[in-house]
Amino acid sequence: MYEFQCGSPVCRTQFTAPTKDELMGKVADHVLVKHRIAEPTKSLVQFLEANTIREVTPAGKAR
Repeated sequence: MYEFQCGSPVCRTQFTAPTKDELMGKVADHVLVKHRIAEPTKSLVQFLEANTIREVTPAGKAR
């Protein structure tokens, strides 16, 4: 399971997805709709992936 927490100081959006690819799709939609960035740069995508996404283990489940 992967979790995203928006790093913008004015946005508290967070969500999860079972795979990193699914989560990145949600992040792309979020960046477009909430922050009006239609074509994020490679640098922005790399920043988001490195700083706002983390792998989480559901409670009660071991990896």
